[in-house]
Amino acid sequence: MRKGALIGLDRNMAEMEELCRSADIHIVYEVVQRRSRPDQTYFIGKGRYGGLKEVLAESPVDVLVINGDLKPSQHFHLENGLKVECLDRIGVVLDIFTSRAESRESKLQVELARLRYQVPLMKEWVHSAKAGEHPGFLGGGEYAVDVYYNLIRRRIAQIEEELRSMARDGDLRRGVRKFKGFRTVCLAGYTNAGKSSLMRRLTGEEVLVADRMFSTLGTTTRRMGASKVLLTDTVGFLKDLPHYLVESFRNTLQDVFTADLVILVVDCSEPPEEVGSKVLAVRDILGKGIMDGGLVVALNKVDRDPDGLGDIVSMVNLVLDPDHTIIISALTGEGVDPLLKAVDEFFRPPVVVRFTADNTDVTAVELSRLYERHYVESVEYSEVVKVIFRCTSEELEQVMDRIVSLPGVNDVSSAEDR
Repeated sequence: MRKGALIGLDRNMAEMEELCRSADIHIVYEVVQRRSRPDQTYFIGKGRYGGLKEVLAESPVDVLVINGDLKPSQHFHLENGLKVECLDRIGVVLDIFTSRAESRESKLQVELARLRYQVPLMKEWVHSAKAGEHPGFLGGGEYAVDVYYNLIRRRIAQIEEELRSMARDGDLRRGVRKFKGFRTVCLAGYTNAGKSSLMRRLTGEEVLVADRMFSTLGTTTRRMGASKVLLTDTVGFLKDLPHYLVESFRNTLQDVFTADLVILVVDCSEPPEEVGSKVLAVRDILGKGIMDGGLVVALNKVDRDPDGLGDIVSMVNLVLDPDHTIIISALTGEGVDPLLKAVDEFFRPPVVVRFTADNTDVTAVELSRLYERHYVESVEYSEVVKVIFRCTSEELEQVMDRIVSLPGVNDVSSAEDR
């Protein structure tokens, strides 16, 4: 674990502290300078910068963490002047991503995001080097930095091509699932909202659950019981993510964009204003289009007795207009049954078909087909078989043609119930 010092312009640094903990950075001390906006050169004021230099000399650390986003020029002046590695908020996030990436696709997406993050930094180092301000800490002189910048550009092009190939494979995989009749539900939400815990609760399968930010980086897909519904857990979101970072993870986010239903998991144990800020951040990342229909909001961690729950429900309904807003606890299971019911209702086809037929091998074959392609509600076996199932209006004519040809068929009826 690296030792770090945390620098901020106000005392609201809880999320940054949590990010540092997730990045295995132990914050030894914090330096706060109240400013309405960052200094153009050093982020903090020139006087506080001089004081920080003295503090670092007395209490050196491995990394200086900035609670904010540094401009390339600010990063250059801080790192070159203080002679210590400097990480802003996105730099810490990228460190977490790098340590958590496991699959080939995740590793490529993280590398692409990191390189895109480094490009403007390299431009600043090259500019400063050519202007005579030779980098003294991370750089190896004018030519080394310039060469490294060119290498970055070529590597970005290589990664983008490989990710495009993987995206085509992903599109093919999703197409095959859809052809086989599988429907998809995607868990989305702010990081550490409890998506992985909820996935374990809904599928009954072991998935990584950890009380830290970005414990899930890639996507994990599991089947929900015996149904033909696939549940996918995705990477958590964060406020004010730069466009290039979201773009780097487009392959992963595609599972959210193409899902039949999105379950947005929200940590309702936090103060209402913080919950509102995070809900807006998620909406901005996903885009307003994905929120139109097919959305269920799961207000998680109700076991922590949150304050202002009624206000949170009202805010979520106003901002997102979801199909359902359900209060749950992935830890205790409270509210999970209503959530499953909402998912079931969403995928339940509107047309109810009833029929009775002789209990023969031919009927058994048709029953297998109904189970495979449609939504069977009940089957009663005796000398005859009584069946109730659901299908879409588009499928009705074809399925009725098969049913009326079954031996001994009678009492055939169909009706739309919604």
